[in-house]
Amino acid sequence: MDTAPPKARRGSSWLRTVVRGTLICAGSIAILLPAWLPNRPSAPLGQGTVELLQALLLAAASAVFFGATAHAGQNRPVCRILALALAAAVVGELEDFVSLIMGRPFPENWVVGAILLVALITGLRHRRVVVHFVGTVGTHAGSGLIAAALLILYVFDRVIGGRRFWKAALGEAFAPEIPLICKSYLELLACYFIFIGAIGLALTLARREEPE
Repeated sequence: MDTAPPKARRGSSWLRTVVRGTLICAGSIAILLPAWLPNRPSAPLGQGTVELLQALLLAAASAVFFGATAHAGQNRPVCRILALALAAAVVGELEDFVSLIMGRPFPENWVVGAILLVALITGLRHRRVVVHFVGTVGTHAGSGLIAAALLILYVFDRVIGGRRFWKAALGEAFAPEIPLICKSYLELLACYFIFIGAIGLALTLARREEPE
């Protein structure tokens, strides 16, 4: 039985890990900075800065995966599926902006459905690669950040972004805009985590040699 300790990856360094963690934490603080600016009774929400930043971060994450497809080898279908899923999320975020430009409602559901259909067909055509990726996704860099983003979107956002939570917490001091502000900035933080996680995950998919 082989009891030899695992070899450290070449170029690994505790200092580099600390620096990366510090930069991610600093980015998390910076991304929420607009909410802390003094003399700003109303934060930029809705069709303003926060929603645009969310769309830009998701678009950048999608571009990262599209760029990684050229170097991902047999993981190309996985990168393509993740890029399409993020592109669909971008369409959802930009629906208000596009409707304002067009002067009429944008068919968001149809566009998102078409993008996700292409992603589904890609996944069905490359089932073995996708199943292998799903089984090993926990070992890929960046998966923890993306998991944290999903936790924010589907757990914390539902609670802290709800009116009942803030009514119970603030009582008579409750204001209707408070849940909206919290919900918007939580989503912005989640999009930042997705962007950082996408970089790590795309780099890993592009570099790792998967078994045949």
